[in-house]
Amino acid sequence: MEPYPPTESLYGSQQEPPAPAAPGLMDQLTGVFTEPGALFDRLRATPVWGGALGLLLAANAVVTAIWALRVDVDAMLRPVLEANPKVPPERIDEIIRMQGKFMLPVGLPVGLVFMVLTFLLSALVFWLVGKGLAEGERPGYAQAFSAVTVSSLVGLPRAILLAIICGLRNFGGATPDALSPTSLGFYLAPEQPKLHALYNSMDLFTFATLVLTWIAARRTLRLNAAGAAICTAWMGLLMIVLPLFRAH
Repeated sequence: MEPYPPTESLYGSQQEPPAPAAPGLMDQLTGVFTEPGALFDRLRATPVWGGALGLLLAANAVVTAIWALRVDVDAMLRPVLEANPKVPPERIDEIIRMQGKFMLPVGLPVGLVFMVLTFLLSALVFWLVGKGLAEGERPGYAQAFSAVTVSSLVGLPRAILLAIICGLRNFGGATPDALSPTSLGFYLAPEQPKLHALYNSMDLFTFATLVLTWIAARRTLRLNAAGAAICTAWMGLLMIVLPLFRAH
């Protein structure tokens, strides 16, 4: 039996070439660092995202769990609570105790759900941009979701580094984004919380993700330069601007 049906042409019966194989997880992990253009070309034809999403969620869960088990909740929260005039002084100890109790069982699943929702929303934005700014055939949502998740794999070394740092170092009440030696916030710690959050966002892996987002938008979604710029700006908004609103 023939592996795929023949087709007729001017030169007689010919066989259809087999569909390209989807890049496996190892192909994606190596491709984002060595051949991102070729990788994202393959993802256009065969969009995959399950392995990348699972690996990113697992890495985030490990970092969050290690950090939550070792963080000094009192050192992290007390200065913030004491500076908040709406919090009665007599309730500060109780709030810190409750936050420490639920840091891991509540914070971990909430963080993972937020991560998945962020990927879903970003893919929706990419897909909508592709409706109007694609060069040629408009991309599907699976291609958009694949572009978002696989491009984020470039930040995996940072998660591994943070897991090691959180496990070996006494870091007091610092948050994970302030512990990465690849960020500007590791070396500069201004008193203003929002400025410190901005420095923490100035990370080598953040910029690498933005570069990969541009390549994915151009190669997987086939967006024009304006469309790729919009998608890259969206990711910059999430990774650099949004943390400023969470800083206090």
